[in-house]
Amino acid sequence: MEQKTNRSFIIIWSIIMIIGTTMMFIGIAHESLWFDESYTAALMNHSLKDIIEITSTDSHPPLYYLLLRVFSAVFGRSVFALRAFSVLGTAALASLGIGPVRRIFGNRYALVYSFLIFALPISFSMSQEARMYTWSAFFVAGSALMGYLAYLENKKKDWIVFGLFSIAAAYTHYYALLAAVIICGLLLVYMLAGKKKIAPYLITGGALIAAYLPWLFKLSQQVKRVSGDFWIPPVTGEVIKKTLVYPFSNKFSYYWSARLTDYSFYLAVALIVFSIIYMIIKKDSKGKMAIFALSGYALTLLAGIIASYVIRPVLVERYIMPVFGLFVLALAYGIGSMKRKAAVIIGCAVVLLIGIPQIKYNMENRFNGPMTEAEEYLETRVQPGDVFIHTDEHTLGTFCYYFPDNVHYYYQKDGVGGYSNYDAFLPQCVIIESLDEVDCDSTLWIIQRNGGADTRSMSGWLNSKQIVYSGAPKSFKVDPSWYSFMVHPMALTD
Repeated sequence: MEQKTNRSFIIIWSIIMIIGTTMMFIGIAHESLWFDESYTAALMNHSLKDIIEITSTDSHPPLYYLLLRVFSAVFGRSVFALRAFSVLGTAALASLGIGPVRRIFGNRYALVYSFLIFALPISFSMSQEARMYTWSAFFVAGSALMGYLAYLENKKKDWIVFGLFSIAAAYTHYYALLAAVIICGLLLVYMLAGKKKIAPYLITGGALIAAYLPWLFKLSQQVKRVSGDFWIPPVTGEVIKKTLVYPFSNKFSYYWSARLTDYSFYLAVALIVFSIIYMIIKKDSKGKMAIFALSGYALTLLAGIIASYVIRPVLVERYIMPVFGLFVLALAYGIGSMKRKAAVIIGCAVVLLIGIPQIKYNMENRFNGPMTEAEEYLETRVQPGDVFIHTDEHTLGTFCYYFPDNVHYYYQKDGVGGYSNYDAFLPQCVIIESLDEVDCDSTLWIIQRNGGADTRSMSGWLNSKQIVYSGAPKSFKVDPSWYSFMVHPMALTD
Protein backbone atom coordinates (compact mmCIF):
# COMPACT_ATOMS: atom_id res chain seq x y z
CA MET A 1 0.00 0.00 0.00
CA GLU A 2 0.95 3.65 -0.07
CA GLN A 3 4.47 4.66 0.90
CA LYS A 4 5.70 8.02 2.08
CA THR A 5 7.04 10.21 -0.68
CA ASN A 6 10.69 10.85 0.08
CA ARG A 7 12.94 13.40 -1.56
CA SER A 8 14.69 10.94 -3.89
CA PHE A 9 11.34 9.63 -5.16
CA ILE A 10 10.12 13.15 -5.94
CA ILE A 11 13.36 13.99 -7.76
CA ILE A 12 13.39 10.81 -9.86
CA TRP A 13 9.68 11.05 -10.68
CA SER A 14 10.04 14.73 -11.65
CA ILE A 15 12.97 13.91 -13.95
CA ILE A 16 10.91 11.20 -15.65
CA MET A 17 8.00 13.60 -16.16
CA ILE A 18 10.15 16.47 -17.46
CA ILE A 19 12.23 14.37 -19.85
CA GLY A 20 9.25 12.28 -20.96
CA THR A 21 6.99 15.26 -21.65
CA THR A 22 9.78 17.10 -23.45
CA MET A 23 10.41 14.07 -25.64
CA MET A 24 6.74 14.03 -26.68
CA PHE A 25 7.16 17.55 -28.09
CA ILE A 26 10.17 16.67 -30.30
CA GLY A 27 9.17 17.12 -33.92
CA ILE A 28 5.51 17.55 -32.96
CA ALA A 29 4.78 19.61 -36.09
CA HIS A 30 7.18 17.88 -38.45
CA GLU A 31 4.32 16.60 -40.58
CA SER A 32 0.94 17.89 -41.65
CA LEU A 33 -2.51 17.03 -40.36
CA TRP A 34 -4.36 14.08 -41.86
CA PHE A 35 -8.14 13.83 -42.22
CA ASP A 36 -9.03 12.81 -38.66
CA GLU A 37 -6.96 15.67 -37.29
CA SER A 38 -8.43 18.10 -39.82
CA TYR A 39 -11.88 17.14 -38.55
CA THR A 40 -10.71 18.02 -35.04
CA ALA A 41 -9.30 21.32 -36.28
CA ALA A 42 -12.51 22.16 -38.15
CA LEU A 43 -14.61 21.67 -35.03
CA MET A 44 -12.48 24.25 -33.25
CA ASN A 45 -14.12 26.91 -35.45
CA HIS A 46 -17.49 26.23 -33.84
CA SER A 47 -19.09 27.15 -30.53
CA LEU A 48 -19.32 24.66 -27.67
CA LYS A 49 -23.03 24.26 -28.37
CA ASP A 50 -22.44 23.57 -32.07
CA ILE A 51 -19.68 21.06 -31.25
CA ILE A 52 -22.13 19.04 -29.16
CA GLU A 53 -24.71 19.13 -31.97
CA ILE A 54 -22.24 18.19 -34.71
CA THR A 55 -20.62 15.33 -32.79
CA SER A 56 -24.03 13.98 -31.83
CA THR A 57 -24.59 13.03 -35.47
CA ASP A 58 -21.05 11.74 -36.02
CA SER A 59 -19.37 8.73 -34.41
CA HIS A 60 -17.67 10.13 -31.30
CA PRO A 61 -18.80 11.69 -28.01
CA PRO A 62 -18.00 15.39 -27.48
CA LEU A 63 -15.87 15.83 -24.33
CA TYR A 64 -12.43 15.84 -25.97
CA TYR A 65 -13.54 18.39 -28.56
CA LEU A 66 -15.08 20.60 -25.89
CA LEU A 67 -11.91 20.57 -23.80
CA LEU A 68 -9.74 21.24 -26.86
CA ARG A 69 -12.05 24.08 -27.88
CA VAL A 70 -11.34 25.82 -24.57
CA PHE A 71 -7.62 25.08 -24.94
CA SER A 72 -7.52 26.36 -28.54
CA ALA A 73 -9.32 29.56 -27.54
CA VAL A 74 -6.18 30.39 -25.58
CA PHE A 75 -3.41 28.77 -27.64
CA GLY A 76 -4.82 28.84 -31.18
CA ARG A 77 -5.41 26.26 -33.92
CA SER A 78 -1.86 25.70 -35.15
CA VAL A 79 -0.67 22.14 -35.70
CA PHE A 80 1.60 22.57 -32.67
CA ALA A 81 -1.19 23.81 -30.40
CA LEU A 82 -3.71 21.14 -31.43
CA ARG A 83 -1.22 18.34 -30.84
CA ALA A 84 0.18 19.91 -27.67
CA PHE A 85 -3.14 19.17 -25.98
CA SER A 86 -2.57 15.46 -26.69
CA VAL A 87 0.88 15.70 -25.12
CA LEU A 88 -0.80 17.04 -22.00
CA GLY A 89 -3.04 13.96 -22.08
CA THR A 90 0.02 11.69 -22.06
CA ALA A 91 1.58 13.72 -19.24
CA ALA A 92 -1.67 13.43 -17.28
CA LEU A 93 -1.68 9.66 -17.82
CA ALA A 94 1.91 9.41 -16.58
CA SER A 95 1.14 11.69 -13.61
CA LEU A 96 -1.19 9.05 -12.19
CA GLY A 97 2.02 7.43 -11.01
CA ILE A 98 2.51 9.89 -8.17
CA GLY A 99 -1.14 9.65 -7.15
CA PRO A 100 -3.29 6.51 -7.24
CA VAL A 101 -0.56 4.20 -8.60
CA ARG A 102 1.72 5.06 -5.68
CA ARG A 103 -1.14 4.70 -3.20
CA ILE A 104 -1.90 1.18 -4.41
CA PHE A 105 1.51 -0.21 -5.37
CA GLY A 106 4.14 1.95 -3.70
CA ASN A 107 7.02 4.11 -4.90
CA ARG A 108 8.90 1.59 -7.01
CA TYR A 109 5.89 0.65 -9.11
CA ALA A 110 4.87 4.29 -9.44
CA LEU A 111 8.23 5.18 -10.99
CA VAL A 112 8.12 2.19 -13.32
CA TYR A 113 4.58 3.02 -14.42
CA SER A 114 5.32 6.69 -15.21
CA PHE A 115 8.49 5.68 -17.05
CA LEU A 116 6.71 3.09 -19.19
CA ILE A 117 4.00 5.54 -20.26
CA PHE A 118 6.69 7.64 -21.94
CA ALA A 119 8.94 4.77 -23.06
CA LEU A 120 6.43 2.76 -25.08
CA PRO A 121 6.49 3.90 -28.75
CA ILE A 122 2.76 4.37 -29.17
CA SER A 123 2.80 7.19 -26.61
CA PHE A 124 5.06 9.19 -28.91
CA SER A 125 2.78 8.62 -31.91
CA MET A 126 -0.48 9.38 -30.18
CA SER A 127 0.92 12.41 -28.36
CA GLN A 128 1.53 13.90 -31.79
CA GLU A 129 -2.01 13.20 -32.97
CA ALA A 130 -4.75 15.81 -32.57
CA ARG A 131 -7.27 13.23 -31.42
CA MET A 132 -8.82 12.07 -28.16
CA TYR A 133 -6.77 8.93 -27.54
CA THR A 134 -4.29 10.07 -24.89
CA TRP A 135 -7.05 11.70 -22.87
CA SER A 136 -9.28 8.63 -23.16
CA ALA A 137 -6.40 6.52 -21.81
CA PHE A 138 -6.01 8.93 -18.89
CA PHE A 139 -9.69 8.85 -17.96
CA VAL A 140 -9.95 5.04 -18.21
CA ALA A 141 -6.80 4.43 -16.18
CA GLY A 142 -7.97 6.95 -13.59
CA SER A 143 -11.35 5.21 -13.42
CA ALA A 144 -9.75 1.81 -12.79
CA LEU A 145 -7.28 3.08 -10.21
CA MET A 146 -9.73 5.23 -8.26
CA GLY A 147 -12.41 2.54 -8.43
CA TYR A 148 -9.97 0.05 -6.93
CA LEU A 149 -8.97 2.52 -4.21
CA ALA A 150 -12.64 3.11 -3.41
CA TYR A 151 -13.08 -0.66 -3.13
CA LEU A 152 -10.10 -0.93 -0.77
CA GLU A 153 -10.65 2.05 1.51
CA ASN A 154 -14.30 3.09 0.93
CA LYS A 155 -13.48 6.79 1.11
CA LYS A 156 -16.15 9.17 -0.10
CA LYS A 157 -13.56 11.26 -1.94
CA ASP A 158 -12.32 8.22 -3.87
CA TRP A 159 -15.86 7.27 -4.93
CA ILE A 160 -16.45 10.81 -6.21
CA VAL A 161 -13.18 10.91 -8.17
CA PHE A 162 -13.88 7.42 -9.54
CA GLY A 163 -17.25 8.66 -10.78
CA LEU A 164 -15.72 11.74 -12.41
CA PHE A 165 -13.08 9.70 -14.22
CA SER A 166 -15.68 7.18 -15.38
CA ILE A 167 -18.12 9.71 -16.80
CA ALA A 168 -15.26 11.59 -18.46
CA ALA A 169 -14.15 8.34 -20.10
CA ALA A 170 -17.69 7.64 -21.29
CA TYR A 171 -17.94 11.06 -22.94
CA THR A 172 -14.50 10.86 -24.61
CA HIS A 173 -14.47 7.68 -26.74
CA TYR A 174 -16.86 4.76 -27.12
CA TYR A 175 -14.17 2.20 -26.35
CA ALA A 176 -13.50 4.25 -23.21
CA LEU A 177 -17.23 4.01 -22.45
CA LEU A 178 -17.03 0.24 -22.95
CA ALA A 179 -13.98 0.07 -20.68
CA ALA A 180 -15.72 2.16 -18.00
CA VAL A 181 -18.72 -0.20 -18.03
CA ILE A 182 -16.41 -3.23 -17.76
CA ILE A 183 -14.48 -1.58 -14.92
CA CYS A 184 -17.75 -1.01 -13.07
CA GLY A 185 -18.65 -4.67 -13.60
CA LEU A 186 -15.28 -5.90 -12.35
CA LEU A 187 -15.52 -3.58 -9.38
CA LEU A 188 -18.87 -5.09 -8.45
CA VAL A 189 -17.35 -8.59 -8.61
CA TYR A 190 -14.46 -7.51 -6.38
CA MET A 191 -16.82 -5.90 -3.87
CA LEU A 192 -19.11 -8.90 -3.66
CA ALA A 193 -16.15 -11.27 -3.34
CA GLY A 194 -14.61 -9.08 -0.65
CA LYS A 195 -17.97 -8.69 1.14
CA LYS A 196 -17.73 -4.90 0.99
CA LYS A 197 -20.61 -2.51 1.62
CA ILE A 198 -22.40 -2.15 -1.68
CA ALA A 199 -24.27 1.11 -1.00
CA PRO A 200 -21.46 3.51 -2.12
CA TYR A 201 -21.08 1.54 -5.34
CA LEU A 202 -24.81 1.69 -6.07
CA ILE A 203 -24.99 5.42 -5.36
CA THR A 204 -22.00 6.13 -7.63
CA GLY A 205 -23.36 3.83 -10.33
CA GLY A 206 -26.74 5.55 -10.21
CA ALA A 207 -25.09 8.94 -10.56
CA LEU A 208 -23.10 7.71 -13.57
CA ILE A 209 -26.21 6.43 -15.30
CA ALA A 210 -28.02 9.70 -14.66
CA ALA A 211 -25.05 11.69 -15.99
CA TYR A 212 -24.93 9.67 -19.20
CA LEU A 213 -28.66 9.55 -19.92
CA PRO A 214 -28.64 12.87 -21.86
CA TRP A 215 -26.27 11.32 -24.41
CA LEU A 216 -27.84 7.85 -24.54
CA PHE A 217 -30.31 8.74 -27.29
CA LYS A 218 -27.50 10.28 -29.35
CA LEU A 219 -25.47 7.11 -28.86
CA SER A 220 -28.33 4.92 -30.08
CA GLN A 221 -28.62 7.05 -33.23
CA GLN A 222 -24.88 6.82 -33.85
CA VAL A 223 -24.90 3.04 -33.38
CA LYS A 224 -27.76 2.75 -35.88
CA ARG A 225 -25.86 4.84 -38.43
CA VAL A 226 -22.58 2.94 -37.99
CA SER A 227 -24.27 -0.48 -38.09
CA GLY A 228 -25.70 0.44 -41.49
CA ASP A 229 -22.45 1.52 -43.16
CA PHE A 230 -19.00 2.33 -41.88
CA TRP A 231 -15.42 2.34 -43.11
CA ILE A 232 -13.87 -0.24 -40.75
CA PRO A 233 -12.89 -3.45 -42.61
CA PRO A 234 -13.60 -6.98 -41.31
CA VAL A 235 -11.76 -8.05 -38.18
CA THR A 236 -9.24 -10.77 -38.99
CA GLY A 237 -6.55 -12.54 -37.02
CA GLU A 238 -4.04 -10.06 -38.42
CA VAL A 239 -6.11 -7.11 -37.18
CA ILE A 240 -6.30 -8.65 -33.70
CA LYS A 241 -2.55 -9.27 -33.69
CA LYS A 242 -1.83 -5.67 -34.75
CA THR A 243 -4.15 -4.44 -32.02
CA LEU A 244 -2.34 -6.50 -29.38
CA VAL A 245 1.12 -5.29 -30.39
CA TYR A 246 -0.08 -1.69 -30.85
CA PRO A 247 1.65 -0.31 -27.71
CA PHE A 248 4.97 -1.14 -29.39
CA SER A 249 3.99 0.25 -32.79
CA ASN A 250 2.75 3.60 -34.15
CA LYS A 251 -0.61 5.05 -35.09
CA PHE A 252 -0.80 3.48 -38.56
CA SER A 253 0.97 0.24 -37.56
CA TYR A 254 3.92 0.85 -39.85
CA TYR A 255 6.64 -1.33 -38.43
CA TRP A 256 10.27 -0.42 -38.12
CA SER A 257 10.63 -4.14 -37.66
CA ALA A 258 7.65 -6.48 -37.48
CA ARG A 259 9.63 -9.04 -35.54
CA LEU A 260 10.86 -6.51 -32.99
CA THR A 261 7.30 -5.25 -32.47
CA ASP A 262 5.97 -8.79 -32.02
CA TYR A 263 8.79 -9.91 -29.76
CA SER A 264 8.32 -6.80 -27.60
CA PHE A 265 4.72 -7.79 -27.01
CA TYR A 266 5.64 -11.41 -26.27
CA LEU A 267 8.24 -10.25 -23.74
CA ALA A 268 5.69 -7.96 -22.08
CA VAL A 269 3.16 -10.79 -21.83
CA ALA A 270 5.82 -13.06 -20.31
CA LEU A 271 6.59 -10.43 -17.65
CA ILE A 272 2.91 -9.96 -16.86
CA VAL A 273 2.29 -13.71 -16.59
CA PHE A 274 5.36 -14.02 -14.36
CA SER A 275 4.02 -11.32 -12.06
CA ILE A 276 0.61 -12.99 -11.79
CA ILE A 277 2.17 -16.34 -10.95
CA TYR A 278 4.40 -14.58 -8.42
CA MET A 279 1.36 -12.89 -6.87
CA ILE A 280 -0.49 -16.19 -6.53
CA ILE A 281 2.49 -17.94 -4.96
CA LYS A 282 3.49 -15.10 -2.63
CA LYS A 283 -0.09 -13.91 -2.03
CA ASP A 284 0.94 -10.37 -2.88
CA SER A 285 -2.10 -8.14 -2.39
CA LYS A 286 -0.79 -5.60 -4.94
CA GLY A 287 -1.32 -8.17 -7.66
CA LYS A 288 -5.10 -7.89 -7.36
CA MET A 289 -4.95 -4.44 -8.93
CA ALA A 290 -2.73 -5.76 -11.73
CA ILE A 291 -5.29 -8.49 -12.45
CA PHE A 292 -8.07 -5.89 -12.23
CA ALA A 293 -6.32 -3.71 -14.84
CA LEU A 294 -5.39 -6.63 -17.10
CA SER A 295 -8.97 -7.94 -16.97
CA GLY A 296 -10.33 -4.54 -17.96
CA TYR A 297 -7.88 -4.39 -20.87
CA ALA A 298 -8.58 -7.93 -22.12
CA LEU A 299 -12.36 -7.77 -21.72
CA THR A 300 -12.58 -4.46 -23.57
CA LEU A 301 -10.66 -5.93 -26.49
CA LEU A 302 -12.74 -9.11 -26.38
CA ALA A 303 -15.97 -7.11 -26.38
CA GLY A 304 -14.78 -5.17 -29.44
CA ILE A 305 -13.97 -8.41 -31.24
CA ILE A 306 -17.33 -9.97 -30.39
CA ALA A 307 -19.22 -6.85 -31.46
CA SER A 308 -17.31 -6.88 -34.74
CA TYR A 309 -18.56 -10.37 -35.54
CA VAL A 310 -22.09 -10.02 -34.13
CA ILE A 311 -22.98 -6.50 -35.39
CA ARG A 312 -20.38 -5.21 -37.85
CA PRO A 313 -16.62 -4.48 -37.74
CA VAL A 314 -15.87 -1.87 -35.07
CA LEU A 315 -12.23 -2.60 -34.24
CA VAL A 316 -9.07 -0.96 -35.55
CA GLU A 317 -5.72 -0.93 -33.84
CA ARG A 318 -5.89 2.56 -32.36
CA TYR A 319 -9.17 1.79 -30.60
CA ILE A 320 -7.14 -0.13 -28.01
CA MET A 321 -5.62 3.18 -26.86
CA PRO A 322 -8.36 3.95 -24.30
CA VAL A 323 -7.18 0.92 -22.29
CA PHE A 324 -3.48 1.54 -22.94
CA GLY A 325 -2.98 2.71 -19.35
CA LEU A 326 -4.45 -0.56 -18.03
CA PHE A 327 -1.93 -2.54 -20.08
CA VAL A 328 0.90 -0.38 -18.71
CA LEU A 329 -0.31 -0.93 -15.14
CA ALA A 330 -0.07 -4.69 -15.61
CA LEU A 331 3.36 -4.40 -17.27
CA ALA A 332 4.61 -2.05 -14.54
CA TYR A 333 3.60 -4.62 -11.95
CA GLY A 334 5.46 -7.31 -13.90
CA ILE A 335 8.67 -5.31 -13.97
CA GLY A 336 8.28 -3.85 -10.48
CA SER A 337 7.76 -7.29 -8.95
CA MET A 338 11.41 -8.19 -9.57
CA LYS A 339 13.14 -8.35 -6.21
CA ARG A 340 16.38 -6.60 -7.08
CA LYS A 341 16.42 -2.94 -8.02
CA ALA A 342 19.02 -3.71 -10.66
CA ALA A 343 16.60 -6.13 -12.32
CA VAL A 344 13.87 -3.48 -12.31
CA ILE A 345 16.22 -0.95 -13.89
CA ILE A 346 17.29 -3.48 -16.52
CA GLY A 347 13.64 -4.28 -17.26
CA CYS A 348 12.84 -0.61 -17.85
CA ALA A 349 15.99 -0.19 -19.93
CA VAL A 350 15.02 -3.13 -22.15
CA VAL A 351 11.59 -1.59 -22.82
CA LEU A 352 13.22 1.73 -23.70
CA LEU A 353 15.84 0.12 -25.95
CA ILE A 354 13.13 -1.82 -27.75
CA GLY A 355 11.12 1.35 -28.24
CA ILE A 356 13.93 3.64 -29.44
CA PRO A 357 14.13 2.24 -33.01
CA GLN A 358 10.36 2.62 -33.46
CA ILE A 359 10.40 6.14 -32.01
CA LYS A 360 13.34 7.02 -34.26
CA TYR A 361 11.41 5.61 -37.23
CA ASN A 362 8.45 7.80 -36.29
CA MET A 363 10.64 10.89 -36.06
CA GLU A 364 12.33 10.30 -39.41
CA ASN A 365 9.24 9.47 -41.46
CA ARG A 366 5.97 11.14 -42.35
CA PHE A 367 2.81 9.05 -42.30
CA ASN A 368 0.19 11.76 -42.80
CA GLY A 369 0.83 12.46 -46.46
CA PRO A 370 2.23 15.29 -48.61
CA MET A 371 0.14 18.28 -47.51
CA THR A 372 3.29 20.24 -46.67
CA GLU A 373 4.49 19.94 -50.27
CA ALA A 374 1.02 20.66 -51.65
CA GLU A 375 0.69 23.79 -49.52
CA GLU A 376 4.09 25.07 -50.63
CA TYR A 377 3.28 24.39 -54.28
CA LEU A 378 -0.18 25.95 -54.24
CA GLU A 379 0.27 28.92 -51.91
CA THR A 380 1.49 31.18 -54.74
CA ARG A 381 -0.84 29.66 -57.34
CA VAL A 382 -4.19 29.62 -55.56
CA GLN A 383 -5.98 32.96 -55.77
CA PRO A 384 -8.78 34.31 -53.52
CA GLY A 385 -11.51 33.52 -56.05
CA ASP A 386 -10.32 29.97 -56.77
CA VAL A 387 -12.33 27.02 -55.49
CA PHE A 388 -11.53 23.38 -54.81
CA ILE A 389 -13.58 20.35 -55.77
CA HIS A 390 -12.98 17.12 -53.87
CA THR A 391 -14.21 13.65 -54.68
CA ASP A 392 -12.92 12.22 -51.39
CA GLU A 393 -13.42 13.29 -47.76
CA HIS A 394 -9.72 12.92 -46.92
CA THR A 395 -8.65 15.67 -49.30
CA LEU A 396 -11.68 17.76 -48.30
CA GLY A 397 -10.58 17.80 -44.68
CA THR A 398 -6.89 18.49 -45.12
CA PHE A 399 -7.35 21.15 -47.81
CA CYS A 400 -10.00 22.92 -45.72
CA TYR A 401 -7.40 23.33 -42.98
CA TYR A 402 -4.51 24.47 -45.17
CA PHE A 403 -6.59 26.64 -47.52
CA PRO A 404 -9.19 28.18 -45.18
CA ASP A 405 -9.91 31.21 -47.36
CA ASN A 406 -11.23 29.23 -50.32
CA VAL A 407 -14.52 27.44 -50.89
CA HIS A 408 -14.29 23.63 -50.92
CA TYR A 409 -16.93 21.66 -52.80
CA TYR A 410 -17.37 18.01 -51.97
CA TYR A 411 -18.91 16.02 -54.81
CA GLN A 412 -20.56 12.83 -53.59
CA LYS A 413 -21.23 10.46 -56.45
CA ASP A 414 -24.31 8.24 -56.14
CA GLY A 415 -23.37 5.25 -54.03
CA VAL A 416 -20.09 6.82 -52.94
CA GLY A 417 -20.21 8.79 -49.72
CA GLY A 418 -18.07 9.63 -46.74
CA TYR A 419 -18.48 8.76 -43.10
CA SER A 420 -18.22 12.06 -41.22
CA ASN A 421 -20.59 14.87 -40.39
CA TYR A 422 -19.39 17.55 -42.80
CA ASP A 423 -21.11 20.29 -40.84
CA ALA A 424 -17.79 20.41 -39.00
CA PHE A 425 -16.25 21.99 -42.10
CA LEU A 426 -18.89 24.69 -42.51
CA PRO A 427 -18.96 27.35 -43.84
CA GLN A 428 -16.02 26.42 -46.11
CA CYS A 429 -17.49 23.13 -47.28
CA VAL A 430 -20.38 22.82 -49.74
CA ILE A 431 -21.81 19.40 -50.61
CA ILE A 432 -22.80 19.15 -54.28
CA GLU A 433 -24.37 16.56 -56.54
CA SER A 434 -23.50 18.27 -59.85
CA LEU A 435 -20.95 20.67 -61.29
CA ASP A 436 -23.86 22.97 -62.08
CA GLU A 437 -23.85 23.90 -58.40
CA VAL A 438 -20.28 25.21 -58.55
CA ASP A 439 -19.83 28.99 -58.57
CA CYS A 440 -16.40 29.79 -59.99
CA ASP A 441 -15.08 32.34 -62.51
CA SER A 442 -11.47 31.57 -61.72
CA THR A 443 -9.32 28.43 -61.44
CA LEU A 444 -11.06 25.27 -60.35
CA TRP A 445 -8.71 22.95 -58.47
CA ILE A 446 -9.93 19.34 -58.61
CA ILE A 447 -8.27 17.12 -56.01
CA GLN A 448 -8.35 13.35 -56.49
CA ARG A 449 -7.05 10.98 -53.84
CA ASN A 450 -5.11 8.05 -55.21
CA GLY A 451 -7.01 4.90 -54.32
CA GLY A 452 -10.10 6.89 -53.35
CA ALA A 453 -13.62 5.56 -53.77
CA ASP A 454 -14.39 7.94 -56.66
CA THR A 455 -11.73 8.00 -59.37
CA ARG A 456 -14.03 8.30 -62.40
CA SER A 457 -16.11 11.43 -61.94
CA MET A 458 -13.42 13.81 -63.14
CA SER A 459 -12.91 11.76 -66.32
CA GLY A 460 -16.64 11.98 -66.96
CA TRP A 461 -16.59 15.75 -66.56
CA LEU A 462 -13.69 16.01 -69.00
CA ASN A 463 -15.33 13.73 -71.54
CA SER A 464 -18.57 15.71 -71.37
CA LYS A 465 -16.49 18.90 -71.75
CA GLN A 466 -17.91 20.44 -68.57
CA ILE A 467 -14.33 21.27 -67.60
CA VAL A 468 -11.01 21.78 -69.36
CA TYR A 469 -7.45 21.86 -68.11
CA SER A 470 -6.02 25.30 -67.37
CA GLY A 471 -2.57 24.00 -66.41
CA ALA A 472 -0.54 20.89 -65.81
CA PRO A 473 -1.68 18.44 -63.10
CA LYS A 474 0.71 17.52 -60.32
CA SER A 475 1.02 14.43 -58.17
CA PHE A 476 1.86 14.52 -54.45
CA LYS A 477 3.12 11.53 -52.49
CA VAL A 478 5.56 10.80 -49.67
CA ASP A 479 6.61 7.37 -48.45
CA PRO A 480 5.61 5.49 -46.40
CA SER A 481 2.26 7.31 -46.17
CA TRP A 482 -0.88 5.75 -47.62
CA TYR A 483 -2.32 9.22 -48.35
CA SER A 484 -1.48 10.70 -51.76
CA PHE A 485 -3.38 12.73 -54.35
CA MET A 486 -3.39 14.53 -57.70
CA VAL A 487 -4.02 18.26 -58.09
CA HIS A 488 -5.71 19.27 -61.36
CA PRO A 489 -5.99 22.98 -62.32
CA MET A 490 -9.22 23.28 -64.32
CA ALA A 491 -11.73 25.78 -65.66
CA LEU A 492 -15.47 25.45 -66.11
CA THR A 493 -16.74 25.68 -69.69
CA ASP A 494 -19.69 27.88 -70.59
